[in-house]
Amino acid sequence: MKRKSLCWKILSSVLLIISVILALMLGAEKVSLAAVFGQGDKFENIILWQLRLPRVLLVFLTGLLLGGSGAVFQLFFRNPLAEPGIMGISSGATLGAVIASIVPGIMALTGKGGVGAYISPVNLCAFAGALVAGLFVTSLAFSRGGRSSSVMLLLCGTALGTLYSSLSSMLLLTCNKELHSIYTWILGSFNGRGWNELLFILLPSVVSIILMFVVSRPLDLLTGGEKSAAALGVEVDRLRVLVLLCGALAVSAAVCAGGTIGFVGLIAPHIVRKFLGPKARTLVPFSMIFGAALLLLSDTLARVIIAPGELPAGIITSILGVPFFLALCLGGRK
Repeated sequence: MKRKSLCWKILSSVLLIISVILALMLGAEKVSLAAVFGQGDKFENIILWQLRLPRVLLVFLTGLLLGGSGAVFQLFFRNPLAEPGIMGISSGATLGAVIASIVPGIMALTGKGGVGAYISPVNLCAFAGALVAGLFVTSLAFSRGGRSSSVMLLLCGTALGTLYSSLSSMLLLTCNKELHSIYTWILGSFNGRGWNELLFILLPSVVSIILMFVVSRPLDLLTGGEKSAAALGVEVDRLRVLVLLCGALAVSAAVCAGGTIGFVGLIAPHIVRKFLGPKARTLVPFSMIFGAALLLLSDTLARVIIAPGELPAGIITSILGVPFFLALCLGGRK
């Protein structure tokens, strides 16, 4: 059993390395394998270091965040269908992006200087919208006497997510000038993203990943229920806040990097759980690895399939995720 587990861990690491190499090599302009290892000509080096590398690192980091946060949410809610968008945070990010696109004052304000001079106002407002949505659902769920339950958080997140989506749709219907760009953003795309976005999300990403590892051990104790975990010494309310905080930071950084990308946080933990088991100490880190590999392969395919054009990476993950989701539902019933 240990040998089998070790083999799968090695295979997952090899898959990630292959995914990174393919992402660096393939695109509208192909780059040779020699160039990836520093033996390319001047033209290949420009493509590789100025265009491909920052995008690959951004996709890699986004996959880590989505895969890891999906594993944390599934463990915390004890629900195999839970994923990072379950708390309405992704919908809050979309609302922030829509507001930034259709309100000229916001675009002008964020573009004059400071952070807005280095990162798109849409991405900046999406990051803010996701954080506000995460804080709002947390405060609302804890509004009854300072205590809450996982069920209350789930219900509040679902309701607020529907509200944010409705507001976004209403705003988009009032202004179709930026409809195409926002629609592409909603589908999830890394087109045109680079070093600025990577540097902007680096700090919240690192904090989120650290928190994921911090909550891993208490989440294992939570599998028997909140009362059993409390009897074993777990501070459930504190754990809930940490889970929501790391989830809000992860989703905020992810949507800032590539828009709303679905199903990565659902698929990766299930693959890891199938081959490496449900323990958080393996589920969380290897869900990050599989999430990064899945998103890298999806983004590479999105760049290649209609080259020199480009599909949003979120379309590829959705095509993979919908049958996967249905298979989980039907498999559970069977």
